[in-house]
Amino acid sequence: MWDGYVRKTDHKAPRCYELDLLKALSAVAMIYCHPVIRLGIHRVGYEGDPLFLMGDVVLGDYLGVAHAFMLAMGMGVVYTRKRAPADLMRRGVRLYLLGYVLNFCRYGAYALAEGILSGAFEPETLEALFGPDILQFAGLALVATGVLRGMGLGAGQILAFGIALSAFGSALPFVRTGSFALDWLIGHLVVTSHEASCFAFCNWYVFVAAGQVLGTAIRTSIDQDRLYVRMGLVCGCVMTSYLVATFAFGPLFLCRERNYYAVSTPEAAGLLSLDLTFLAAFHVLLRRCGTSWLRIPVEMSRNLTAIYFIHWCILGFVDSVFSYLLGITFSWPAIYGMGTALVVASFLLARLWRRWRWGSPSNMADRASETAGQPATYNEHVERGKAANRGLHGSD
Repeated sequence: MWDGYVRKTDHKAPRCYELDLLKALSAVAMIYCHPVIRLGIHRVGYEGDPLFLMGDVVLGDYLGVAHAFMLAMGMGVVYTRKRAPADLMRRGVRLYLLGYVLNFCRYGAYALAEGILSGAFEPETLEALFGPDILQFAGLALVATGVLRGMGLGAGQILAFGIALSAFGSALPFVRTGSFALDWLIGHLVVTSHEASCFAFCNWYVFVAAGQVLGTAIRTSIDQDRLYVRMGLVCGCVMTSYLVATFAFGPLFLCRERNYYAVSTPEAAGLLSLDLTFLAAFHVLLRRCGTSWLRIPVEMSRNLTAIYFIHWCILGFVDSVFSYLLGITFSWPAIYGMGTALVVASFLLARLWRRWRWGSPSNMADRASETAGQPATYNEHVERGKAANRGLHGSD
């Protein structure tokens, strides 16, 4: 797909605003999805309700969300200045540990309090405290990427490794030992029980690997417009075929037991086609629209980890206290209204957190410029890209 549009010579690339938009869209879809799957399950007959399926399947499985975040992680490895193997591994360890801090703040504290007050600790307490999530996967993925890059592997070789892992994870039956501890340990790599495994490394690393290939292609592109158009045409055709097949055979028809976390290699290809088509569409959109509206999506993209942490803490409190303790069942308008409130609240609180962490807004801007080396507007993005391309042409 990239032949004739990329060079092997790298250059200091401008910010990839298309990726910011994809991450922002996925963040909004994720925040609407989580109240649906956490608060909606307390409603009688929720399984067949169209509003539950909208939040759980459309927003939670297909509209970016996890697979888009993982693709973005891989692209971010290419764009960040701190991409030395040691830097990636340090970030990975921090993210992995942060996942368990979130577990405690989200549901673990309430499960422990219930056990202490009742004198009986339910099995769900272990899941609340130690159940894996996307932050744990992200940590492992960054550590693995640091190791692979430290071994001298390029993006293409890492993608081949990711595809091989995906094929292995797809073919392997679910591993269920009957022990939460063993299932939890093995579940970091392959799918085990529902309680002890989530985004298994073997099944999901292919998205991170694909992101590194795509990020490398974009950074070295001599004609991004043609690159994105070609990518959009190819991936759009794949996406259309995949969605038609999904309507015909049902959601996640290519996954074992239709388990989202057990994503197979063909299902991963279908989900990637959605993400890449969105990226191509966003590139065209940014070429035709103004840039004043980009500030919020870019801020959401930069604060994604904080937004993820904050919205879960708020939702965990609401679910634990109002749904489980007080037995309140929320209506669908209230649940989707909660999604809207969470989008706004997590965005604003993440902004406050960033300001507290980095100081004044001017310091934040300086910090963002230093770490990303990116222009502030899409017009500057285009002009800097053109200048870099001219430099590449002149190096023949």
